[in-house]
Amino acid sequence: MNFMNMEWFTKEAVLVLVFGSVFAFSLTYIFEYLIKHTDQLKKKTKRYLRLPIFYRLAGFFLISLVPVVLFGDTYFTFQKSGVLYFPDPVVCLVSFLLFLAGILLIVYCKNYRIVLEQNALLSEGVFRKHKRILWKEVESVRFEKSAFFISDGKNQIEVVTLLSGFEVFLSALEESVTPDLYEDAFQKYEHFLKKS
Repeated sequence: MNFMNMEWFTKEAVLVLVFGSVFAFSLTYIFEYLIKHTDQLKKKTKRYLRLPIFYRLAGFFLISLVPVVLFGDTYFTFQKSGVLYFPDPVVCLVSFLLFLAGILLIVYCKNYRIVLEQNALLSEGVFRKHKRILWKEVESVRFEKSAFFISDGKNQIEVVTLLSGFEVFLSALEESVTPDLYEDAFQKYEHFLKKS
């Protein structure tokens, strides 16, 4: 396919792109509505810190690209040869990788969360070990490379700064842990904010 000339840019190609985009946005809206609804039910009893919504939207976008890529390849091949063929195996592989990457991103972001309870901090996720640290058993708090690390001597929980509601975590840390444990980490965090 020669992208240097504009033969591929026809009314049909524009329609494929428009319908593909409409499909992508519709799918994104439906799934995001369901995720928000689930989150609201859970937030009634606990405070959740999650990865920004952008990552989930990126996952939905990758999945929605699959039909656009497959139908686009079929259409352009038909335009070129006049014969309807299945998509090229390389295009199928790329589509599968897009779909897989989108699913993994959605599943990871949907299930990754830091949960703040009155007496404990929890780390949950599909690809990570679930950990729970009682606030009263916290032995150390440190800040390194854009993340706080909370440890009770046995377990360690990483809380990254890009989580939504991160300020709530900082407040909970101040309220639940003695100042001597978090002062140094807070200074490093403030230094990190000035640099970024």
